[in-house]
Amino acid sequence: MNLKNNRGAITVFISIVLSAILLVVGVFTDAARINLAHSHILRANKTAISSILACYNNQLKDEYGLFGVFQDSDTILESYEYYLSKNLNIYDKKDFLYDFNIEQVNIIEQYNLENRTLFEKQIIEFMKYRAPYELADDLLTKINGMKSISSSSIVCKRMFETDKKASEVGELQSFLEAKTKQISEMGITSKIKDMKESLLIQNVKYQEYIEKINSFQRLLSFETDNKKKEELSESIRSLRNELNIIVNIKQDIKNSILEVLNYYKNLNVEAIEKANDISVKKQNLLNVIQEELDYLKNTEDGIKEIQSCYENDLLNIKKLINEDNCEEIIGSLNNNIIKCMSISTKANYDEASFLSELDSISESNIKYLFDKAKPAKSDDEDNRDGIEKAMQNALSAKGDGNVIKSNLLEQLPSRKAKTGEEPDIDKSDSMYLSMDSSISKYLDTLSTEESTVSNSSSNSIWINNFKDISKIASQVIEDIYINEYIMGIFKHGVPLLKCEEDSAAYNLRSEDKTKRDGYFDNFEVEYIINGNEKEETNSLLLKSEILAIRLVANAIHIYTDSLKMSRITTLAASLSAWNAGLSTPLIQTMILFSWAMAESIYDLEQLNKGEEIQLIKTNEQWVTDISGALNKKTDNHIKNNSLSLNYHDYLKIFLLLIDKDKKIARIQDLIQLNMGISNSGFLLENCKIMLKSNTNISIKNLFISIPSNLSKLRSTISRTYISEDICIGYY
Repeated sequence: MNLKNNRGAITVFISIVLSAILLVVGVFTDAARINLAHSHILRANKTAISSILACYNNQLKDEYGLFGVFQDSDTILESYEYYLSKNLNIYDKKDFLYDFNIEQVNIIEQYNLENRTLFEKQIIEFMKYRAPYELADDLLTKINGMKSISSSSIVCKRMFETDKKASEVGELQSFLEAKTKQISEMGITSKIKDMKESLLIQNVKYQEYIEKINSFQRLLSFETDNKKKEELSESIRSLRNELNIIVNIKQDIKNSILEVLNYYKNLNVEAIEKANDISVKKQNLLNVIQEELDYLKNTEDGIKEIQSCYENDLLNIKKLINEDNCEEIIGSLNNNIIKCMSISTKANYDEASFLSELDSISESNIKYLFDKAKPAKSDDEDNRDGIEKAMQNALSAKGDGNVIKSNLLEQLPSRKAKTGEEPDIDKSDSMYLSMDSSISKYLDTLSTEESTVSNSSSNSIWINNFKDISKIASQVIEDIYINEYIMGIFKHGVPLLKCEEDSAAYNLRSEDKTKRDGYFDNFEVEYIINGNEKEETNSLLLKSEILAIRLVANAIHIYTDSLKMSRITTLAASLSAWNAGLSTPLIQTMILFSWAMAESIYDLEQLNKGEEIQLIKTNEQWVTDISGALNKKTDNHIKNNSLSLNYHDYLKIFLLLIDKDKKIARIQDLIQLNMGISNSGFLLENCKIMLKSNTNISIKNLFISIPSNLSKLRSTISRTYISEDICIGYY
């Protein structure tokens, strides 16, 4: 077929071809626009979140080196949408290429400064160039010195508990000695003899009156005169009244005899009970001694001098046990009890047998023997009571201090996470303990073993969750940043050490931290260590923790000093009230720890003045006398010694003993409390440090669009929707 009119064919053909080309170009153009839009939206999101994070709290950053946006969630979301709109040029309405429209925007996760993991990362980032790595070497050296204190405290604790067991037997020995002395010196034979003679005299009188009554009754039976009969009857009545008096006297004498016998029997019963108790406890004590001797053979706890002292102590107790004769006197005590019971049963129904049995009572010369301390004379003064008062004064509050209010306490990060709660300390039960109780608790504090001795339970109220100090070395490197942050930022009881310049008390930003406003006046580091809401209690607990270490360290010095041990032994022997053999080891131990406590109180005073104290002292450095009095010595402290510790060193070591979660949470507590002074209602949970957003942004399609009468369908088809998730924080 021939076409007669072919004009425009080329135009149509070219149009068809160009339409296909334009369609392909349009599709690729839109694809490129969408791809560029993704990048544009991602940058806009980053910029928007970064703009929000740029509004960090300046005080938080300046004082604590931390970044956080102190805004509520609604404000953050509103700001985010505003910054996002600005970055996408939505408000200008000039964006022909993209024509962005925010369909949906949301901050799906907001991480705050209460997140301990992120909080710790900020601290480490802040401290990365501020905590010299070499600090760990010096601290490790001191910790290694602490190992001997910790392990020696185990041996001291076992020694103290064994001495207490021996003292329990010693108290029973003293009681049994007193009872046997009462039995022997009671004079039972003479007392019974005198009362028996009185009873026999009354029996004679009784018979005389019976005969008189019988005689008058015979006369009365033959008498016919009424008047005489009346007189005889009156005489008989009078004699019978007298006879009743005699009967009562006889009964009183019998009762007196029975009372004496019963008292005598009770003395023997009490004595035999104590003798049996001693016999059982001696055997138990021998078993404990054998267990402890085996323990000393196999253990590496403590230094050799302490182990040697403990071994000698055990052998001495074992020797004292073997000098006891409680088993031998039990038979004599039983015989006395049987005699008393036999006589008592015959008192009411067979007077003749009763009187006969009284002759069987004889003086029972029972001698209870046990080894006593040899008489000794000492010029030293036993001032344990004075040292105990000095200890209580050292741990007494010097001021009221601040207390975290209940409404603030409930909002603290540590309390909400249940990582910082500690039981409140009742000063009447803890700060004013007797010397005996204090020694036991301090040894419990430092003892890190699961003791095999049944009476060696650990119930320390001074340091909570005290870890095995031998495991601390592995923690030092990873914890050094956090601990140095604490020491550099927060206040504590000794801001300046002796001979330090004022700048040593500056914080990590070279500002005087003692002048910074804080919820607590001074003891912030002490709060991190102990976690009590009372400022004064945190200070007292820290003192007691230092005192515990110094007590064991000074006890080690005394144990290794033969001259001091000789003075202690002589003083213990000179105290006559404690001459009972098995009580002597405990009094020696109590005098030793009392002396060590006196030296420790002095050490604590010096540490609070900024001095350094060597971990285990030399004779030249020892300051106190056995009475607790200070010798006239001046500065005996060795400077620049790797095992000389100051107050700051003790704080650093105690910080290593605290569980990391507790430590971080208590740092958060202090920052929240301190920031709340100038920022009412400040909470770390409202300080955002990382934001994660989710956005849905649409752009118009330039080429891919299908016309429709349905506006909703048209708008859906004519736009492309882009979703983006992004998370940005301060690191």
